[in-house]
Amino acid sequence: MHPNRAGVSVFKRRLLSIVFACLPVCALASDLPSYPFIHATGTAYSFVTPDLGEIDFDVSVFDPAPDVATALVQTRITEIKALLVEQGLPEAAAGIEVRDVRKEIRKGAEQDPANPQYLIKASVHINVADLSKWPAVMRPLLAMPNLDAFAVTFGATERIRLEEELMGEAVKDAQRKADAMARGFGKRVGAVAGISSDQLKNLGNAVGLVPSDRYQRANSRQRQNPDDMLMVTVMKMGQTVDALFRIK
Repeated sequence: MHPNRAGVSVFKRRLLSIVFACLPVCALASDLPSYPFIHATGTAYSFVTPDLGEIDFDVSVFDPAPDVATALVQTRITEIKALLVEQGLPEAAAGIEVRDVRKEIRKGAEQDPANPQYLIKASVHINVADLSKWPAVMRPLLAMPNLDAFAVTFGATERIRLEEELMGEAVKDAQRKADAMARGFGKRVGAVAGISSDQLKNLGNAVGLVPSDRYQRANSRQRQNPDDMLMVTVMKMGQTVDALFRIK
């Protein structure tokens, strides 16, 4: 091979090695803005009195005869509808959702094939639009036989409007924080270059500005104490934004 050609070949191989070695750095750099920037997180919270409630529970019946157990499940659902009508909630009674009806052999009953015990279970969902009736509905349900696995959730009919207002407040909070940081260095905040209602993933992964537990949320459905389910609790609504601002 000609000496010059050999030299060119070696040069090309070295050049390619350098290019490939730099690819991760280039890819990382392309994910971040190519100008000085400030990252700010804005938050806003509000305590809201709910005007909607949802109740979820199971109706579970054991019996050696599946037909008998199924009939008792239906009897309980009929009693629940009657309770709602009695409390002036006919729309809730009409809107009861019965889902995931299933038949299983009771655990341990397999050991006695001559006398199996069957479990008939149905999941029930109720929407309660008048929360003034909440305690009068929940108390009998909690005392009714064959009902278990209760979970309650509260909401607001104006949820979308409230979330939009909180988003606007969170944006202002992010702007305020960015202004304060810029002034601390004798700079000014320029135009917003990126904003998200969730974590800015590329930025967070690249420079580690996002705490690991930042997006944990409280869930009212985790409450297990039956006495807590009798109370309509105020909801804490919150919005968070991540923003990137240019630096002047």
